[in-house]
Amino acid sequence: MSRVLRGAWSRRGALTTLVLMTLVVVGGSVTVLQLADAAGTSRWLTAPLLLLGAVAVPSIGAELAVARREEIGLARLRGIHGARLWRFLLVEPLLAIVLGTLLGLAVGAAGTVVATRTWLAETAPALERPALLAAVGIAGAGLAIVGLSAAAALREPLAVQVSTRRRPRRATTLAVFLSVLVIVGAAVAAYRSRAADGDPDLVVLLGPALVGLALGQVAIWVVRIAARVLTPATERRGLGAFLAARRLARADDLVTPVRLVVAAAVVGTLALSGAVAVSGWTRDQAAVEVPGQRTIDATELGAMGAVDLTEQADPEGTHLLATAIVRNETRLGERRAYVDAGRWDAVVGDFYDGSPARAASDAVGRLGGGAAPFQVAGDRLTVTASGVEVPPAKAFIGPGGQEVRSGGGRAEVVLNFVTEQNTSGSASVQLRVAADGTAVSRRVRVPDCAEVCTVTSLQVGRDDQSFFDRRDFVVLLEGVAVGDTDVLDRAWVPDLASVAGSLDNRFIPGYEAPDPLVVNRTDGLQVAMLPDAAIELRLDMAGDAVPLLTAGDAGEGGPQALDLAGDDRATEVVGVARSLPLLGTAGSLADIRTAAAGSGPTVPSAEVQVVAGDSTPQAVLDQVAEATGATWRTRESVQQSLGDRFGGDQSVAYALTALACALVALLALGAGVARHLRDYRRDVASLRVLGISTGTARRAGRAELASLTVLVLVAVVAGGWLAVTLLLDGLPLLAVPVAGLALDTAPHLWPLAVPAVVAAAAMVLVGGRARAVRATTTRPSLLREEEGR
Repeated sequence: MSRVLRGAWSRRGALTTLVLMTLVVVGGSVTVLQLADAAGTSRWLTAPLLLLGAVAVPSIGAELAVARREEIGLARLRGIHGARLWRFLLVEPLLAIVLGTLLGLAVGAAGTVVATRTWLAETAPALERPALLAAVGIAGAGLAIVGLSAAAALREPLAVQVSTRRRPRRATTLAVFLSVLVIVGAAVAAYRSRAADGDPDLVVLLGPALVGLALGQVAIWVVRIAARVLTPATERRGLGAFLAARRLARADDLVTPVRLVVAAAVVGTLALSGAVAVSGWTRDQAAVEVPGQRTIDATELGAMGAVDLTEQADPEGTHLLATAIVRNETRLGERRAYVDAGRWDAVVGDFYDGSPARAASDAVGRLGGGAAPFQVAGDRLTVTASGVEVPPAKAFIGPGGQEVRSGGGRAEVVLNFVTEQNTSGSASVQLRVAADGTAVSRRVRVPDCAEVCTVTSLQVGRDDQSFFDRRDFVVLLEGVAVGDTDVLDRAWVPDLASVAGSLDNRFIPGYEAPDPLVVNRTDGLQVAMLPDAAIELRLDMAGDAVPLLTAGDAGEGGPQALDLAGDDRATEVVGVARSLPLLGTAGSLADIRTAAAGSGPTVPSAEVQVVAGDSTPQAVLDQVAEATGATWRTRESVQQSLGDRFGGDQSVAYALTALACALVALLALGAGVARHLRDYRRDVASLRVLGISTGTARRAGRAELASLTVLVLVAVVAGGWLAVTLLLDGLPLLAVPVAGLALDTAPHLWPLAVPAVVAAAAMVLVGGRARAVRATTTRPSLLREEEGR
């Protein structure tokens, strides 16, 4: 064991890198996997991290094998082969991987608790069985990759293994094949992302890493070929340019890690673009759903109850607005919303400026129609009527031997209304109309209308003992008053459906309805009774079409206006928009007061809200909260709830994956620099022996570093643009609702620029250390000291 520990200490640089790499991959994978489980999304969001880890680890395994070349060669000379040699090779990386895995599990457990507590509603358990199994699998895969690297070292010629100098070698056929395979995989991922429907598969989720690795590999090939082609031309530009071109064509310390740096930056670009897309969508969708800074639920009051509340709390109409939404996502033709168009401009104002719903918001003022809900107030209903044609009373023996009387002017008038609590109500008055035209009057209490109620219909018919009396019975209603308001001041028309039902009654064959049934006279309302049911009268809305703003496909027959109760109304489409306030990309928008005229109670599926503007006084807000029994929600809370409801946490999981990928790339870059730093200093010392100054060597290093930095910038921007264009649509960022706004997945400048600048900065900072030329560390005597070892 002491020999193993001494050997591990002598190779602590490479082993520390392996520990840190394992820690990052295991910790990141455990965190993302458990966050994805808690958020209900795919566990394979960790796929890019696993792929980059698998690409980065072989270089560490190769470094360990190179560091032990002499030991391997001497062991083989002493006859150590087979299992003994493998045990000799793998015990150190095994210990490093086990240590990294244990540390990674600890980091992943802490990361899971912090991430779920921060971004999810509930904190997930620190470690669960899938995470433990994943960690074991990652550790096993890492050891296998290191073993393959060691096997490659074992297959090297003995002379190479015992050599003290490392020289550049051509890429093997396997390495070239894997590079081409990565490029093909990136193309397949792009195709499947654009062609597939539904949840993405593993290839699509690997797509960002594949695209980044492909662009990184292409960048390596480009710099190698360009350096070889341009080497002769650099002879005329000075020795520094020549040395830079030679190193770019042959050295591996900075060029090879470019692949991982570009891949991690591309994954970061996609994650950042996805986060920007999700944030923009939730912001715009929140504005669609809530046309103001605050909203409160008023569903229990119903649409007209909410309107009355806004009138009481804000009589000037400058702060509060009532809305109602019937989402109906399964039948988009009936998806609709209602707003108080008269208050819209004052309360909403320029809230939708810069949003897709701006055009529709500017047109809301055109929705106000001539119709308005017929509201009355009073605790008594008074009905006054006289007979126009009254059948005489008659008696007959009915079923069961009982005497039944009909005729004689027995009538019943029913007033139907909607209360402040959004419930249906009615008041019935029975009276006997005289045949000589003398007016009779009856009064009943209507407590539900003491404050206010909305009149919906009248029913006028014979009393229940006079049904199936086919004799003509015509009355003149001279007054139907609630409090001081006579509902007969409005024009009334018969409901054709109730009339058709009576005419189709098979128990009175051949019956023909009186003509006319209803006459709106200057002295009252003349009504001819039906024989088997009361005739239902509705407010005359013939000239009062409901103006609509529509969006999306309204289905066969075009848009159809519906009142608050869901009944058809005459329709007038005043505009077609790409997106509507409250509704998004599908549905119809109408004025709440116009739609309430003659309507029954608001349908139970409606979501009624009161919206408050920015400058609403606190006293007004408190009054509304007390009346509704609910609490105000801010626009920010609505935005957060949208992200939670439609899976916005997936972008968080992908961002954590991108962060772990960046750490992997940074470790790989730092390990590459540390691995070759001694060789570079020896090369500079050799140049100084030949009389080349440190200034020339320093200029060559800067030129090399500047070339690689520009290459990384270009490759990251190009790769990020390709990844966002080809892959972002296929990633599970959001479950956009049927009528929700489209997710903007187009490339944007700053999400492309930020990862590219960060990647370039990493190249400058880490590569600057690799190309630092100091007189003390590159003195020619180093060559003599190495030869003496």
